[in-house]
Amino acid sequence: MKLIKIFSSIVLVLGLVYFLTENSSRVEVDLIFTEYKDDPATDEDERASVSMIMLGALTAGIFIGYLAAVFSVLSAKSDIRSLQAKNRRLTDELNDLRNVAIDEGIYETEGGDY
Repeated sequence: MKLIKIFSSIVLVLGLVYFLTENSSRVEVDLIFTEYKDDPATDEDERASVSMIMLGALTAGIFIGYLAAVFSVLSAKSDIRSLQAKNRRLTDELNDLRNVAIDEGIYETEGGDY
């Protein structure tokens, strides 16, 4: 199963590389902190390539997904630890109740009232 995952990821990466090399055109992009556009006054072409935009978006998506998965796993492990501690406490309590003598306290009353 692990070999199938590795093979499929290699095929995916090779397909992505092929797709990115085919889309080498340049476009104008307005990001939050910077702007890539064609400036005719200075004759400079600061436009970004489509492949780099796609690669950046893919990288950001993978990073955000990885962080979400890490927090989910850590939360699940915390829940498991708390449930194991609760299970241990309840098991100890059950064992203590099993070990209590049944006859204890039955014949301690005077007069025979039960």
